[in-house]
Amino acid sequence: MFKNIMVPSDGSQDSEKAEDAAIEIAKNFNSKITAVFVIDDKMIYPYEVLEDEGNEILGKISEKGKKAGVEVVEQLITGDPLRDMKTIAKKANVDSVVISPHGRNKLEKFVFGSVADRIIKTFDIPVILIK
Repeated sequence: MFKNIMVPSDGSQDSEKAEDAAIEIAKNFNSKITAVFVIDDKMIYPYEVLEDEGNEILGKISEKGKKAGVEVVEQLITGDPLRDMKTIAKKANVDSVVISPHGRNKLEKFVFGSVADRIIKTFDIPVILIK
């Protein structure tokens, strides 16, 4: 356990708390982080804008990991965050998840909260919820 920790992020302050907790766990257990940003394929924003945002968020996680001496693998994926998170976890071969229950605004809090809820209910690996 804790060899490969998945951290889904939307760049919110709550997600940053989860990122920091995951990096601390990874540091203590000599683990790596799989940082995930999912571009929701149903969003109406231009793809390039969301891609840039995702790359920026993942880059910040990688930089924090590097400073802590933790390997970070970035996963920028287009799909449905609710439907695809389990597939992403399996493909990345993660053994635990650290996630925040909230997003940046009311809509994202609803969506990201739903993602956290789905992960808690459907994953068969440890899930750490950071508030």
